[in-house]
Amino acid sequence: MTENKLPNRFYLYLFIVAFAVNWIWEVSQTFAFDMNGVSTGKMLLFCTFASVIDGIVTVLIFWLLRKFIEELGWKFFLAAAVLGALTAVFFEQTAFNFNLWSYDEEMPVIPVIGTGLLPLVQLTLLVPLAIFISKKLWFSKNNKLGE
Repeated sequence: MTENKLPNRFYLYLFIVAFAVNWIWEVSQTFAFDMNGVSTGKMLLFCTFASVIDGIVTVLIFWLLRKFIEELGWKFFLAAAVLGALTAVFFEQTAFNFNLWSYDEEMPVIPVIGTGLLPLVQLTLLVPLAIFISKKLWFSKNNKLGE
């Protein structure tokens, strides 16, 4: 099986990996958000929901890029990072417009765009990382099975 002919199951696999790495990031960055009055349960629920969205975004970015860049090489991963960064800026600006969350003083904010550094770094790094991990694990597993 080559990377040019990935089955639909790979997309589910990618979603699971993206969800997992994003959930860890989401929970670990909560210190930089204004969490006054939010219970641990609600915080974990919100982080889980955000991670589902992050997983879906990762799959959509992968799917979109596969239409234009077949080989999963450096150009693919660079494009995934750029689309991840643009998505992060869009999400943060949308969240501020609808007052969905706010930053604590612990969050470094990028002056020109007003986006927190941690959310920007999150999708910039984790979208390509989830794709890379999924690719490595998928081909390792499927080569052992002789597929």
